[in-house]
Amino acid sequence: MKLRINCEKCDARKINEDNYREFSQIKIYTEELIVDDRSKEILNRLPFNIKAEEVRSKDFAEDPGNKNLNINGIYDITPQTDVAEGTSLTINGMLKVAPGAEEAIKKFSRISVNGLILCPKSIAALLPFPGLTINGMTKSYPDDYTLMDNRYKLDKYFPLRAPENTGYFAASFIYDGDLETDFDKLVEKNVRFNTEKIYIRKSHLEKGLPLFNIEAAIVEIPDNCNVIVADQNEIDEAYVAANGSNLYIIGNAHISAANRGALDKLSSLIVEGEITTEEDCVQRLSEIGAKYDKLTVSKGIVMEDMAMASLDRAALEAAPQGILVRDCALLKIDKDVPSELIRQRLKIRDCAKVSCSPEQKSAVSSVSKDVAFIGGDSIKSLFGSLFGSSAGEYASNAEPSAFEDDTKYINAEFYEL
Repeated sequence: MKLRINCEKCDARKINEDNYREFSQIKIYTEELIVDDRSKEILNRLPFNIKAEEVRSKDFAEDPGNKNLNINGIYDITPQTDVAEGTSLTINGMLKVAPGAEEAIKKFSRISVNGLILCPKSIAALLPFPGLTINGMTKSYPDDYTLMDNRYKLDKYFPLRAPENTGYFAASFIYDGDLETDFDKLVEKNVRFNTEKIYIRKSHLEKGLPLFNIEAAIVEIPDNCNVIVADQNEIDEAYVAANGSNLYIIGNAHISAANRGALDKLSSLIVEGEITTEEDCVQRLSEIGAKYDKLTVSKGIVMEDMAMASLDRAALEAAPQGILVRDCALLKIDKDVPSELIRQRLKIRDCAKVSCSPEQKSAVSSVSKDVAFIGGDSIKSLFGSLFGSSAGEYASNAEPSAFEDDTKYINAEFYEL
C-alpha cells in the first residue's frame, strides 16, 4: 500500500512512526513542510518521497503558541491524554473522546469543534459543558462498547477473536467483508454491533441482522461480490486481478477507454458513488447491468497518469469537446491561453499542482477539483532522503507516475503527520 498527500502546509513534528510503517511508499506534495530534529530522523527512516517549496525546522518548545492546538483531521482525547493545563483546542474534523476521559477534558480551557464529536453516552449526557462550542453534530455510543474504525470490515477472523458478551461501535458503517464469516459463532458469543449502516450479504441476513442496533440502515450485498471501500478506484487489469470480476465499490470509480479490456472481464459492478468513464465504455457498463449513483461520461481528449503535462492554446483550440486532465503530478499551462478558453474547454481533476499565470488562476480554480495548489511554477523539489538529496539528483532522476492503483490519497490545505 502507498500513500499520497497533497497539501499546502504539512506539519511533521508530531509524526508517529507506527502510523506509517504499513506503506511501501509515501509521497508528499506541499508548499511548506515543518520539521524538527525528531521528525527528520523518522522521515529519513521511512520511505518518504517529498516535494516541497519550503522546509522549515521548528521545535514545539520554541513555539509561543504551544498551548493552542489546531487540528485538521481527527483528534483523540483518552484518559491518558497529556496536555498543558489551559490548552485551547480547535478541530476541523472529528473529536473522538474515549470512555473515562472526563478528567482529561478538564485540562482544556476551550474546545471548538467544526465537524463531529464522537463520545460515549455518559460524556454526551454532560454536553454542552462550559468552553465547548460545536459547529456540527455529536454521535454517542454505549460506554461498554469498543470503538472501532469509522468504516469497519467484519471479516472471517472476527468471530474467532471477539470475546464473549462484547459490543462494538463504528461511527459510519460496518461491512460484511467475507462470505465465510461465522455469524453462528457471533450469536453464540453474544456479540453486539452498533453503527449507522450495515452492508450485509444476502446469506447472512437472517442470522446477522439481530446482532445490530435496530435503527441501523441495511444495504444488502450479493453473496458473490467483493466489497471494496475506497474513495477513489481506478479499474484496470491489476484492479480486476486483485479484486475479482464481481465488485461492490463503496466510493467513486474511474474507467478509462484504455482499460476497456479490464471492464470486459467484469461480470457485475455496483458503485455506491460516481463512475467516471469515456464513451467507449458506456455500452459495456450497460451490458453488465452496472449500478451506480452517478455516471459521468468524459468527452473530448483525456490526459492522465503523467508526472508532468503541458497545455498550450493550440491544443485547447483544436479540442472543440474540451480536454480533461486528471491524475497528473504537475500541469503547466502556457501563459498565452486565455482565461475564457480555460473555462470553456478545460477540466482538471486529482492533480497535485497546476502551474499558471496570476491572470489565469481564477479560471483554473473554477474548472479544478481535488487539486492541492494552483499558482506559479517555481518548485524547489526534494526527492529520496529529504535532507540528503541535491538539486542535481532531482534533475537527473525521472519521476514515475504519481498516481498508482494501490495508493491512498489525502488532499487538504493543512495536514499534520
